[in-house]
Amino acid sequence: MDVYSQNFIVTLPDVGENNELTNKGILRMMQEIACVHSSLVGFGVNDATSTGFAWILLNWKLQVFTRPIWNAKLKISTWSSKHTLVAFYRDFEVLDENNNLVAIATSKWLLFDFNKNSIVKLNSEVEAKYTHVDRHVFDVPMLEKLKEPENSKLVSEYTVSRRDIDTNHHVNNLNYLDFAYEALPDDVFFNCDFKNIEIMYKHEAKLSDTLTFFYAKQDDGVFVTIKDKYDGKLHCIVRLY
Repeated sequence: MDVYSQNFIVTLPDVGENNELTNKGILRMMQEIACVHSSLVGFGVNDATSTGFAWILLNWKLQVFTRPIWNAKLKISTWSSKHTLVAFYRDFEVLDENNNLVAIATSKWLLFDFNKNSIVKLNSEVEAKYTHVDRHVFDVPMLEKLKEPENSKLVSEYTVSRRDIDTNHHVNNLNYLDFAYEALPDDVFFNCDFKNIEIMYKHEAKLSDTLTFFYAKQDDGVFVTIKDKYDGKLHCIVRLY
């Protein structure tokens, strides 16, 4: 399967106080269509028990152009834009009902083997399931490795709750964006409409882990770094601009 498209409707949880589609709402739909696309070729969430494999998200890069309101109709398309020996790159395009561009994104995924408890190479069988489409939504298709700014300051901490856990028994990747917003100062949160987001995931967080949030402002945006309170292990870096 090459390009897969699906229609979505902006639901109430997808909009913010101003009744506009949020960044988390967009990523939620993209996460959903990625799961559907993989399920159609036998590597979906429901297939994990039989295949022994699950896709692990490593990076997001999102750019937003417009913000539709509640009940708006959207068409989202996704495809395999590139792959290496271990990494699978997936691109996304979001259009409104008038074919106006709403958002674009790219992402990087790894295939996890439950039996070996490790990342595995993408063999010919897996590669054959996804038709490679030589089309990239960004001029520079590679995802930048994010680094914690030197001026990062500890702002808060949080203990992972049951509501944060997904089907892989880890914190759902969308929740890290929630964590990042909670770490922002009020004047930044209420006055900035971040239309560009980059997220880099490093290590999974699990139930009852205590996370520390570090905030930094740079010329190229604001950064939130999320670490384990006790061993300093890096879980995630979020860049907003």
